[in-house]
Parts: sequence; structure tokens; C-alpha cells
Amino acid sequence: MAKELNEPDNDITALTVRVPRALVSNIDHERKARAVQVPRNTWILEAVVEKLDREKQGKHNGMGQGADDGEK
Repeated sequence: MAKELNEPDNDITALTVRVPRALVSNIDHERKARAVQVPRNTWILEAVVEKLDREKQGKHNGMGQGADDGEK
């Protein structure tokens, strides 16, 4: 059966993030420079994935220094 449109996606977590206006402006500038426009949320998710990949790669090379947010 098809998923109802108003049914929440249990695989998504909403976050509220405080970001300096200047950083948002820089993000928007980079987004608009792309050949294909993407929403700000998509751009930020891509950046997070890239950062996680770099952190993971650094740990495999013995160089990782990721922040501990207390979650296990």
C-alpha cells in the first residue's frame, strides 16, 4: 500500500541549527553558482556527508579527530 502523504517519515530527524547570517549568505552564494540549483537543505546535507566521509577517511589513516557530542 502506498505511503500516505501526511504520514511522517520515521527515517528523518528534524534539527534546528543556529547558523550565522554570513555563513548562510556564503552557502546561498555557492548554491546559486551551481549549474543545477539545489535547496539549501540539500546543500547542507551534502556538506555534512562530505565532512563525515573526510572524518571517516582520517580515522582510517590514524588522523581522525572528530568531536564527541556525547551520543553513542
